[in-house]
Amino acid sequence: MTELPKNKLNNRNPSDLLSNEFKVAAEIYKFNSQGKKIWFNLLATNLKNEMSHTTLMNALSTLKDWGITKAEYGETEKGRAGKLLYISGESTETIKMIYEKFWKNRHV
Repeated sequence: MTELPKNKLNNRNPSDLLSNEFKVAAEIYKFNSQGKKIWFNLLATNLKNEMSHTTLMNALSTLKDWGITKAEYGETEKGRAGKLLYISGESTETIKMIYEKFWKNRHV
């Protein structure tokens, strides 16, 4: 297996090391920690340069299966009903660590 030259590793964005599931979880955590609402369409818009809608749906399904995320129906910013996304209580500290270390300062 060929290794990347060290200068290539140094230029890599730390968020590139995350799986799609943890990228999604980190983005949901970002909104939750700021007290903002997040739903699928807003999440898809924020992650459009990271993954397709299909990949996002698969990641959300996996995160729900793992018990990392939960969803509740509520009002979106435009007053419409939507499925709001949250990090579940047990996973908050783990996702916070991932967010702080790999996602918070990502280069978009």
